[in-house]
Amino acid sequence: MYKDMNIQKDRKCVFSIEELPFLADHQLEGTPFVPMAVIVDELARTFRHDCCSFADIEIKMPVMLRRKRAKSVVCASDESSASLLDEAGNLHASLKKSANIVSDSGFMLAAPRTAMPVAVLKHQIYPALMFHGPTFQADFVFYEFDRQSVLVELSDFGRDNSTLGRYASDQCIPIVLFDLLLQTAGLQLMAFSDTYGLPAACASLSVFAGNHTGNVLVRTTCHAGEIYNILASDLSGKPLLACSGLRFATSSRRIETEKKDLLEKLIK
Repeated sequence: MYKDMNIQKDRKCVFSIEELPFLADHQLEGTPFVPMAVIVDELARTFRHDCCSFADIEIKMPVMLRRKRAKSVVCASDESSASLLDEAGNLHASLKKSANIVSDSGFMLAAPRTAMPVAVLKHQIYPALMFHGPTFQADFVFYEFDRQSVLVELSDFGRDNSTLGRYASDQCIPIVLFDLLLQTAGLQLMAFSDTYGLPAACASLSVFAGNHTGNVLVRTTCHAGEIYNILASDLSGKPLLACSGLRFATSSRRIETEKKDLLEKLIK
């Protein structure tokens, strides 16, 4: 149970496949769940008027739509933090408000110039490697892919898809782009780990531009203990979104050898 008495319950949120068809795009063993990008957006809108940077993001317990039934949760907040709780008061997720970082703070991602690109199209990735429905799919062009670093260009992905329901035209963070960034880290984890994982926490998240259109460059770096840092930019190198200290909650389910072999084949 979540017992912080400084938290005030302020609004109810309902997730249902009828209203939000994209929820069927993410499933755990056949059960739809609310992806991390949507949970972060729901919490972030508490501070939407004056904040585009967040810290200590944690997914304590996935929001599952068991038997595909609607799930009601409560978004509770104070001046510096927000939490998502079920109706019994159990904590699903939380984040804190952070100091905003301006887009010219020195973050730049240079466009690749000499690397030989490897294109991997949607039909090669989904669902062979990852089950993400059409709302959260993109074409990938890899310039680097090793244990320490992935550099990829994302293209042909939607931002205002009608399946997003109430989020289609009202987002605090770019939901589809953030989900795709998590996918790049997930592919790196799949290539060099033995078991599956779900994104469960990140130390910080900053949004520099939420309405970008066009291709996106993504640099993902992996550090000790499988901690990931991700920076997304437009093709000129201007930052769009930065996520640091991303961690996955690992499961006991081992990654199938054929998936590892397919991924290795695709990125060579």
